[in-house]
Amino acid sequence: MALSIAGSDSSSGAGIQADLKSFSALGVYGCTVITAVTAQNTRTIAAIEEISSDLIRKQIQSVLTDIPPDAIKIGMVYNKKVIRTICDSIQNVRAPIVLDPVMSSGSGVKLLVDNDLQNYISNLIPLSTIITPNLTEAQKITGIKIRSEQDIRECIKVLKAYGAASVVIKGANFQKNKIIDFLWDNDKKGLVKIRNRRIKYALQIHGAGCNFSAAVTAFLAQNLKIVDACKLANKYVHSSIRTALKLGNGLIVNDPISSMYDSSLRYNVLRKLNDAICRVCSLGGLGVLIPETQSNLVFALPYARRLDEVAGVKGRIIKIERQVKPASIIDFNASKHVGSAVLAYMSVNSEMRSAMNIKFDDRIISICKSHFEVSRYERSEEPIDIKRKEGSSIFWGIKNALSRNDRADIIYHLGDFGKEPMVMVFAFDPITVFHKIKKILKLYDK
Repeated sequence: MALSIAGSDSSSGAGIQADLKSFSALGVYGCTVITAVTAQNTRTIAAIEEISSDLIRKQIQSVLTDIPPDAIKIGMVYNKKVIRTICDSIQNVRAPIVLDPVMSSGSGVKLLVDNDLQNYISNLIPLSTIITPNLTEAQKITGIKIRSEQDIRECIKVLKAYGAASVVIKGANFQKNKIIDFLWDNDKKGLVKIRNRRIKYALQIHGAGCNFSAAVTAFLAQNLKIVDACKLANKYVHSSIRTALKLGNGLIVNDPISSMYDSSLRYNVLRKLNDAICRVCSLGGLGVLIPETQSNLVFALPYARRLDEVAGVKGRIIKIERQVKPASIIDFNASKHVGSAVLAYMSVNSEMRSAMNIKFDDRIISICKSHFEVSRYERSEEPIDIKRKEGSSIFWGIKNALSRNDRADIIYHLGDFGKEPMVMVFAFDPITVFHKIKKILKLYDK
């Protein structure tokens, strides 16, 4: 069991609500102690009301005397009265304590009274097994401006001097396209760097810090070592950030339970794609629409940004005279060509998740123009730097065509030196792609 001592977030993006989601996603039962109630959404915090010291104390005692936690996370504490109450209540607890320095919200509202920072440093940091500040929080606690790795090391020294057993400073961006967490692991007496590719969003992610510290707490509750808990928490949060949600009109909200339904999403993608491929392969005479390079029908996960998040037929859909059949099984990362086209379309309209390629000829284009939205691109206009970059041509071409008509469900090109002309049929799902293909075939094969 893991215990979260933190504030309540009415938007459920951070605080107690986010902690419980992370605990559950990682297979750990969660209990809570609420220190403050906030009225907030993705734009701002409208109000904060602290819970009385007496009620905080009774919440802690109620849990500790009946359901002893295997790990404790401390988040928002708000002021010195709350800090002292927590310290008095848990100072004799033997479970590992993860201290997440919640000082302000993503919208800039203060969640720790400025005058009580020293009280926080003196009382809570010495209790912690590990403290998990981001760059801004580490700078505020230590007074050190972080501009380099050396500054990170100096911050860690100060936090250790304050009494923290282990320290992880999150989110350093000293390397291009990389985010690094710097971990001082007291067990190993050394610095560990946990690297991940930067995920770029126009807005700040709400709740990622809470989810990381909650994940560390969950893994420590399962008796993992600190370095392993931090590495797994980093991987967990990186995955959840990739599926972050735009729920309101402000910050993007992290999605800590994405791991719980990812398998379900993948199963549903494969199931629906298999159904569509069975229907495609049952279409008599479809071989007349298959290009020389053969075809594929793909379907992407809702949040897909990589080819391993797009399912297709391994070895493509091949023609045997006038009939077609799948060359192999359905799997993710099975189609580079059509998969890249779908990813390109999804970067403009995330709902357009499926596509199939068919051959080009003037009659097919005439049929498509009569019944669908059509756009095109010229491979001969492709910039040299795109041509030189492996795998970039399709992505450039689809986006180029969408810049001409962003509602196109048919996109074609006339080929280039060594490149066969091609028609791409897009839809929201593979069954709809099937019906479009069926309509084209019926009109083409009269």
